Amino acid sequence: MKHAAWRLTKRALLSAVILMGMVLPVFASEGGHGSYWKDYLFQIINFVILLAVLIKFIRPPLSGYLKKRHNQVKEELEKAKELSEAAERMYREAQKRLENLDAEIAAIREQMLKEVEEEKKKLLEEAERKAELMRMQAEQGLKEEINKIKKRLREEVSLEALSLAEKLIQKSINKEDQKRLVALYVRQLGSKN
Repeated sequence: MKHAAWRLTKRALLSAVILMGMVLPVFASEGGHGSYWKDYLFQIINFVILLAVLIKFIRPPLSGYLKKRHNQVKEELEKAKELSEAAERMYREAQKRLENLDAEIAAIREQMLKEVEEEKKKLLEEAERKAELMRMQAEQGLKEEINKIKKRLREEVSLEALSLAEKLIQKSINKEDQKRLVALYVRQLGSKN
């Protein structure tokens, strides 16, 4: 950094000397007035002194600023390099994923088809189990209903048969049969006591 500031100072002094060298012939053509040379030389000396004072007082802050700026640019370049490397890695990873994308899609599709098939199988098994349960419940209900109907029919048939037998008995029994039955009934009652 010091070398850069010193080079800058050398260039400024060299530029001043070249400028004086170009201006001197202009003043020399004005004639032999010695006061111009003295004034010109005085201006040059003042310029050199001003330049030296400026360099003396401006160089340290300028050098500090240039160092700071140099470090800042260096850090920004390092960050940019890191970001560039990270972007390059991400690009390579994305490129690899794109190359394998068809295989990934096929694997995902195959997995989804397996899951759908398994779910379909489970749903069918569940539906069959529920259908079997409903069939068994329907059979049980039907058996119970048939038993109720059979019982009612037996009762109705029994009542009807009883009624029919009663009517037949009433038609076929006469008064003598009735007396004989009553006597038989009374004897049976008497033998039990």
